[in-house]
Amino acid sequence: MRAVKDNQPKLAESIKGFWSSFIAHPPAQTPHRFFESVEKGHCRVETRRCYVFNQLDCLSKPEQWPGLKSFAAIESERTAGAKTTHEERLYISRLAPDAIRMAATVRAHWPVENRLHWCMDIAFNDDAMRARTRHTAHNPASLKQLTLNLIRLDSVKRKGGIKARRIIAATSDNYRAHLLALG
Repeated sequence: MRAVKDNQPKLAESIKGFWSSFIAHPPAQTPHRFFESVEKGHCRVETRRCYVFNQLDCLSKPEQWPGLKSFAAIESERTAGAKTTHEERLYISRLAPDAIRMAATVRAHWPVENRLHWCMDIAFNDDAMRARTRHTAHNPASLKQLTLNLIRLDSVKRKGGIKARRIIAATSDNYRAHLLALG
């Protein structure tokens, strides 16, 4: 499964066009799979609707995605008090067009985003890194991941988040030695 964003403009544009057309016409006229879930928690109600399609011929260059079997649009509606927000996300997938499985797969990916990618960006400013060729991106990413894991495994509870502890590790020989189990 892959999120479709504006960094793939033609693919995003073709899915958005299909999705707009789908919303404008009665859904019974377009073959699709649908799943809806409603969750209450964290002082809000969240409704997620997952629409999955297998009309790959409407996409821009579907052959460039080997094994592609479906694409999906997921609508999220969050209501907290009097405020309601709406969000739409688009995906392509090698999964068969199964809305329940697609919704579960997308939902299962969020802990990865929250626990890893978001954390890497906040603590290490990862999104600002511009090294993208050969090992110039992989090597620092591996070191950052190692550092993140060492900080998370620290048995001594300390004040401050991961970013603060990363800065302390960069400036304190004692804390760095503690994290590396050298002292």
